[in-house]
Amino acid sequence: MFRKVIVLLLLITLTSAWWLQKPPRATKETLSQLDGEIRKLLKEDPERIGGFVRLAFHDCVGRGRCDGCIDHHNHDNKGLAVYTKVLNNLFTKFSNRITRADLYAFAAIVAANYASTSGPDAVFKMNRFKVGRRDCSRSGQEDDNAETFPGPNMQNVHELVNFFNKTFGLNLRETVALMGAHSLGRLRTKNSGFEGPWIAEVVQKNGANILDSRYYLEIVAVHWFLKVMPTNNKRHQWQREGPSMGVGNSVNASLNAQPDNILIHSDAALAFNFHLDENGAFKPGKECIMCSIVDPPPAGDLPCCDIKSAGRQLCIDYALNNTIWMHDFTDVFYKMIDNPDGKLTLPISVPVRPRPPPHRRLKHDSKNQDEKEAQDDVAFEKIKQKPV
Repeated sequence: MFRKVIVLLLLITLTSAWWLQKPPRATKETLSQLDGEIRKLLKEDPERIGGFVRLAFHDCVGRGRCDGCIDHHNHDNKGLAVYTKVLNNLFTKFSNRITRADLYAFAAIVAANYASTSGPDAVFKMNRFKVGRRDCSRSGQEDDNAETFPGPNMQNVHELVNFFNKTFGLNLRETVALMGAHSLGRLRTKNSGFEGPWIAEVVQKNGANILDSRYYLEIVAVHWFLKVMPTNNKRHQWQREGPSMGVGNSVNASLNAQPDNILIHSDAALAFNFHLDENGAFKPGKECIMCSIVDPPPAGDLPCCDIKSAGRQLCIDYALNNTIWMHDFTDVFYKMIDNPDGKLTLPISVPVRPRPPPHRRLKHDSKNQDEKEAQDDVAFEKIKQKPV
């Protein structure tokens, strides 16, 4: 018993000593190196784009806000382990120069910039990134077991705003703008019970995620029908006209790959109002279709869903103007990842020691090296003379 007490006291002492240490603040040079490393990871696997952005959101929910800690036992965090693993591997190389919390946030910033390719006026800017977030633990395991995330059955935009206002202090416009992050990534049956990308993969250029406002166009310009997921009547998702049941969550693995895009209630609730039960199904007599703003209502007995939503006009505005949305999204994303404790600062640049002048090549250097340099000089001159 005495030995256990000693061990416990030792652990408490070590933890306290770690917490009292001043966390590292990444410099511009460190962030530049990490930027290159993160872009390599994104190029290797484009699904990491949406994954890193989602990770930042989940990391910033909870008592410590963005604290570099994820509770992988929390069902809402399913699917994140693959992204924390790859970033934690990177963190081990830079742990004396950046906190894990800053790394998770910076990876999301790089991913958003990497995916915003819609022109110079619609690029997610990285120059506002600040450092100084503190990790909740040395291991990266979350110490806040009371984290809560938005439920899957939002009935209107006010329910969504209530969550984001309580969690990040967001208003209606900021909430609608932040939801545009769903232009990246996809839902998977094994993680959430839903299946499919938010933006059709054929539009996403064979799976390459693009960060733009097309997400809002999908919400208001397409007819959507609510489908119950096979084998799980507690999951309902919105799909285009198709089978009587949702695609995914099936015992037949071949049915789990949704080729077209989908929406879930939190997306649909930005522009429509619903009456749902605890499983996300329509209450009796409240069935409806999300009708397109550009096409006539589809034939059938179901009415169009209620469009008197406070977020609907914002969805239309963003669908029509990607530049405005990117401006708003950039503002709110930084608001989400910037902990409000007043301890964040812009990274500074650390002067690098000037390198010693290169040694002059000696006469006995290889002839092959001379020939290679001569060839390079000729090639460089040809490139300069080549008309643009």
